[in-house]
Amino acid sequence: MRVVLFVLVALAVGVGGWYYYGSEGGSNGGRPAMGPVPVTAWMLESQPFQSRVEALGTLRAWESVTITASVSENVARLHFEDGQSVKQGELLVTLQQEEEQASLREQQEFLSEQEREVARLENLARRNQVAQTELDQRRTQAAIARSRIEQERAQIDDRTINAPFGGVLGLRQVSPGALVEPGQVITTLDDVSRMRLDFTVPARFLRFLQPGQKIEASTAAYIEAFSGEVAAVDSRVDPVNRSITARAVFENANGLLKPGMLMQVTVLGDQRSALLVPEESLVSRSTDHYVWQIDGDTAKRVFVEIGDRRPGWVEVTGGLQVGDQVVRDGVARLRGNESAINVLES
Repeated sequence: MRVVLFVLVALAVGVGGWYYYGSEGGSNGGRPAMGPVPVTAWMLESQPFQSRVEALGTLRAWESVTITASVSENVARLHFEDGQSVKQGELLVTLQQEEEQASLREQQEFLSEQEREVARLENLARRNQVAQTELDQRRTQAAIARSRIEQERAQIDDRTINAPFGGVLGLRQVSPGALVEPGQVITTLDDVSRMRLDFTVPARFLRFLQPGQKIEASTAAYIEAFSGEVAAVDSRVDPVNRSITARAVFENANGLLKPGMLMQVTVLGDQRSALLVPEESLVSRSTDHYVWQIDGDTAKRVFVEIGDRRPGWVEVTGGLQVGDQVVRDGVARLRGNESAINVLES
């Protein structure tokens, strides 16, 4: 049994050594025993490049509020329809207020009476025909009446709900005659002429997030993309996931965008010239990156420094220069530090 185990171990070591030194070429960079590997080439040249950062964001209305009542009262009348556009200050809801209106009229009559008495006593006081204290008492009564009128008007205002800003109303949640409580939702109001888009990116992309930075956003609901710009960046990085939130602004004159929509965000960096290699040319192991540079009928492994990426392409910032050729297709079949190749027409 031990003899069989020894034989199996010896075979495993032999096969492993053959694979490493035969197919990989070993650590000495020797070439594989097989013939030249057919590959296609890519020549590096300076190309226009724009850095991009991808993120997800949620749309919010420029202004948004939930229309509620501040007192417990029955709905007397609703002055709007579902989805209606309204202007700032437009009347939306009238709650029952007959008692308050009657009390207001009573206080107004009482004030008129007191003001007439004050005027009469002032004439008498100028002729010293009335005591000053009586005139002062009437003036006090008039001031009290004015305060009560202000109180009644405040109660009436609590029972009259107007649009705090212009926008589009949502669906109504109550009917005429219903008793509403403070905080109960009557409808919603959103100013959708412009939209805010909050999105989060890893903190390492902070250099891309500057007020005025152009961005593009898309959603599954529409084919076209929407253009906007970064308006502000949060003052703090989230210490848990090391991300930061930015807010962009979009014009929404046609009303296509709605609050709450999920958007795919692309932050656009500055336009510049860069050396690009196809993604399939780059081999990455941990933090090391290399490509196979073509030198005649040989491909040599060259370590490179990389920058940003875009779909299908990687920016090279060090290790290569304009005019160098790298292997594009066939990278997976190359071994060691050098490999014989046969460059095919691409």
